[in-house]
Amino acid sequence: MKEKLLEEVGIFTSDLDHIYKQLINHQYAFATWRLPNTDISYLLIDLKTESTSPNTSLEELHDCFVINPYKTNHPPKPHVLAGDIIVSYINNAPEISISPKVSAEDIEQLSLNMASRTDAGESTDDSLETYTHDFSELVSQAIEEIKSGSVNKIVLSRYEEFTLKPNFSLNKCFSELLSSYPNAFCYMCYTQEYGLWVGASPERLITIENRRYFKTESLAGTQYLPDIENLSDVAWTQKEIEEQAMVSRYIIGCLKKIRLREFEESGPKTVRAGKLVHLKTEYKVDMVETNMPDLGSIMLELLHPTSAVCGTPFESASQFIEKHENYERSLYAGFLGPVNFNDSTNLFVNLRCMQLFDSKARLYAGAGITEDSNPAKEYQETVNKMRTLRDLL
Repeated sequence: MKEKLLEEVGIFTSDLDHIYKQLINHQYAFATWRLPNTDISYLLIDLKTESTSPNTSLEELHDCFVINPYKTNHPPKPHVLAGDIIVSYINNAPEISISPKVSAEDIEQLSLNMASRTDAGESTDDSLETYTHDFSELVSQAIEEIKSGSVNKIVLSRYEEFTLKPNFSLNKCFSELLSSYPNAFCYMCYTQEYGLWVGASPERLITIENRRYFKTESLAGTQYLPDIENLSDVAWTQKEIEEQAMVSRYIIGCLKKIRLREFEESGPKTVRAGKLVHLKTEYKVDMVETNMPDLGSIMLELLHPTSAVCGTPFESASQFIEKHENYERSLYAGFLGPVNFNDSTNLFVNLRCMQLFDSKARLYAGAGITEDSNPAKEYQETVNKMRTLRDLL
């Protein structure tokens, strides 16, 4: 059996740092992840050397991992990483599954590539941009734009770059991410087009459970509270409450566009994401009772990019971001996750993330700007959000 061949060479029980490095060197797209509040992690490898964006709906995909950049093109056309090889890690013991489409020759070539020691093909720092925009000044411009009446909320973002230590370990970084953020969607993924990304996102975009229950959520408002134990003690300002309410209204507006009124709403409530707390409201739809089996694809097109990463109204906010933000967000504020994997789909907004290069890490963070925003506080919010991953470096 092909699975037996991989087990015999032991490529998924050996040094995972070496495995990740060789996958990147030989340009195999891959994703490794763990869903929130679960113990099983997965490694998916696509044996093709080029990414694909098939013209298919979510419902037609199976056992794959998708990534989609922030870009506001509609409908979104995510890159699909096929599950040619899927390794499940239960108590650190790997269980290997290989797609019937994969040949024995493909497996032999993979084994040879994983056993090699070439260092070719690593990401370099040559493509790093220089980001010079003053974030506080940009926030002030956004506040003036909001006061003019053309827009209600603008989500602005920025990045910082940090030098990696010479002994930086991908496996150690990802392992610490898993242990530090059990309530987040923790992932690492690589494609030729987007490079290597790592993140611990607190925000679900859409979930489809057992091909029946659709879920989404509005997550906004942020406080840095590393020591608080009782979340009911968290006090929220009017600015934070209104910011989260705008995202909730945006979701309800999307449901109204498709004349869907049969949904459950729960919240808002305070939730923890590492050392940060947010306000969250959840929405749930029974796709069988509402006779909407393709609700996932429909809502994905309506929701992305959400007002939590862009603003409201969408058109005005996105135009301001494109004109003034002064850099390419790439996968930051896009979405990613496993699709129809174990009969469930889990897509998350790509927040609390970083892009890794040969010797540097680029960390991203954003803040929702309203009329009541304070530029200094909004800048500090981005600093607090970057701590999620900065502490690991």
